[in-house]
Amino acid sequence: MSPRPYRMGKRLAMASATRRRILEASRQLLAGPTETDLSMDAIARRADVSRLTIYYQFKSRPGLLEALYDYLAMRGNMRGMAEVFHESDPRVALEKLVDTFVGFWSSDPVVIRRLRAMAALDAEIAEGIRARDARRRHAAGEIMRRLAPGTKKAKPQNLAADLLSMLTSFESYDALARAGHSRAQITAAVIRLVRLAVF
Repeated sequence: MSPRPYRMGKRLAMASATRRRILEASRQLLAGPTETDLSMDAIARRADVSRLTIYYQFKSRPGLLEALYDYLAMRGNMRGMAEVFHESDPRVALEKLVDTFVGFWSSDPVVIRRLRAMAALDAEIAEGIRARDARRRHAAGEIMRRLAPGTKKAKPQNLAADLLSMLTSFESYDALARAGHSRAQITAAVIRLVRLAVF
């Protein structure tokens, strides 16, 4: 019997562990107390791998950044978005959307804040942030379309979706969190504001 399948499985597991180590090193660089350096060299040093290993795993810096955004989403329980879209009651879906995003923002606020600040000067980071903000806006739009037939005073859907997107943004969360409000307080406040804006 050939030992090849076992060796292939072992190599895949090692590659997966290396990939995770690189992503965690990137996250730690962003979370650190000193000035952030998200260069490939800095990440390689932190992960104790070569730059070539990073390129082998992710193909390019944009590929690494995409994987980093997905890694942060996994850590921040963004898989909860599946429940939002499977929820039959659009009002409950709206509350779940708010809770999911507040939970995500609160999972690693320093890292998210630094990434978004770096986007002002780094086009590759900015592209990924814009794409993810567009997904949030799309999710808000879907919920507004589901809500519109059942609301007595429905606002124009686009405006309502933009308001929901704004209220569930990191900037809204961060302003309230820096003012000392807890995750639960922020979630409740945003849900109240969304209801006022939409209904």
